[in-house]
Amino acid sequence: MKIILAIHILSVISIAITATAALLVPLEQDKRLVLATRVIYLPLFISGLVLALKTVHAEPVLTIIKIAAALAFVAVLEITFARKINKKPAAIVLSIIALLFFLAAILGIMIIAN
Repeated sequence: MKIILAIHILSVISIAITATAALLVPLEQDKRLVLATRVIYLPLFISGLVLALKTVHAEPVLTIIKIAAALAFVAVLEITFARKINKKPAAIVLSIIALLFFLAAILGIMIIAN
């Protein structure tokens, strides 16, 4: 369980770094960072699924809300990557991404703490 949790935490930190970098660099330079972010989704989703199956019995509502927040984060991030091709992402969209990221992180910490 500790190894799965470590993989999940490292994946979250890696996505935060690569996604932020991909959104900040010019369009011509972001291809590898966007690809790296997408590759990191796989261990994130697998470890998240394993952790969710372990915690859903103790905290079903928080687990479902955390999963929804994490999926919303990934969806909005992917939409932002796609829209970056046409124009610079709006500040409100970047704020929503940050809010969803921290919401999922806080809910994950709350679930693990219980």
